[in-house]
Amino acid sequence: MTGKSHFQLPLTLLTPWLLFASAAAGQDSPLPAGSGKQAVEKVCKGCHEMDTVIQVRRTMIGWQDMVQDMVSRGAEGSDDELSAVVQYLTQFFGKINVNTATAKELGTFLLLTDKETQAIVDYRETNGNFKDFEQLKTVPGVSAERLQAKKELIAFNR
Repeated sequence: MTGKSHFQLPLTLLTPWLLFASAAAGQDSPLPAGSGKQAVEKVCKGCHEMDTVIQVRRTMIGWQDMVQDMVSRGAEGSDDELSAVVQYLTQFFGKINVNTATAKELGTFLLLTDKETQAIVDYRETNGNFKDFEQLKTVPGVSAERLQAKKELIAFNR
């Protein structure tokens, strides 16, 4: 043996792998395409990896509070950019507060029917705020299975 490797990939097999590896290395943003993505990257990326930003789902109020906290720590962006950040993060990485959301918001966010969302709002108005997920599942006329599938998207406070 002369010290040379006996295993060599032909360049034609290696080239697609190199293209894939370089493309993957350039993909450092796990953010889906959508209005506000550029604002999120501009405002947040200077201090955080995107995975850190989106690791915890928050309600719109929770995202507003988080953005304000980051601004107080030095994050910079125009009012329009900060608003776009909150909207984008709420849409793609948010939760909905079933105690404050409108029927339309519940339907859009949780993909429930108009009848189901109205049943939730009516129940809430009659019985007060929901305390937990188990109580929410008891609302007459609402599919507990459908709610269960969206459980991680549901909040009961801020």
